[in-house]
Amino acid sequence: VAEGRDVVAVGRDAGRLTERVPGCTHRVSDLARPQTVATALADATHVVSLAHARFIPVVLDSLPQGCQRVVVTGSTRKFTRLPDPAADAVRAGEAAFLDFQARGSCEAALLHPSMIYGSPEDRSVNRLLAWYRRWPRGWPVPTPLPGGGRHLVQPVHVDDVVAAFVAALDAPGAPGEPIILAGPEPITYRAFAAACAAAVGRRAWVLPVPLRPAAAMLDMLAALRLPLPASGAALRRTAEDKRFDITPAKRRLG
Repeated sequence: VAEGRDVVAVGRDAGRLTERVPGCTHRVSDLARPQTVATALADATHVVSLAHARFIPVVLDSLPQGCQRVVVTGSTRKFTRLPDPAADAVRAGEAAFLDFQARGSCEAALLHPSMIYGSPEDRSVNRLLAWYRRWPRGWPVPTPLPGGGRHLVQPVHVDDVVAAFVAALDAPGAPGEPIILAGPEPITYRAFAAACAAAVGRRAWVLPVPLRPAAAMLDMLAALRLPLPASGAALRRTAEDKRFDITPAKRRLG
């Protein structure tokens, strides 16, 4: 909108569109009802889908003939080695994207963001921030991490993700192989936790914990609906290094 583009925002809730996406046209559709998506996109020349990767097939099947470029959302979650239905859905969405791209119907780009922070709707970081806020200032806040938080994570700020998606609308190098969006460099989970605690005026006290028992305990406590800094599944993922090469994003998206 700020660039003067003729923007149509599409979502399920007309009220939320009006509140959250001012300054453009609004259309209501539901990805669970593909015909409504095709109707909403009937006159689109460029389409950006911020929906989960499991909806990539619906979006691609709903594009009009006059569409010049489509940009869809994946996730670096696809790289996990853990059993993970969400990662399987991202992989399936990527497969649908590659098949669509091979048919050459229109230019297509797929962006795989890492953990996104800075958005009110972000769950991972906001859950951790909420945990730290529960503790009095000046107290070290217990933060259990497998291996003492030595593994790596490379989170990306929401503003950088938005800038990358906007760039992908026009950048000549955007179509082609999927592009990973991650922060400038990886940091340890220990440093990540310390930064989150400092952001709300607290101090993280990292507790090295054995992975399996700690994750199992979080699963049990989550069943009791207790406020926790992470889920068992999220704790298991902290034992995987998440280091990504962002050179293609710099080169192809600027």
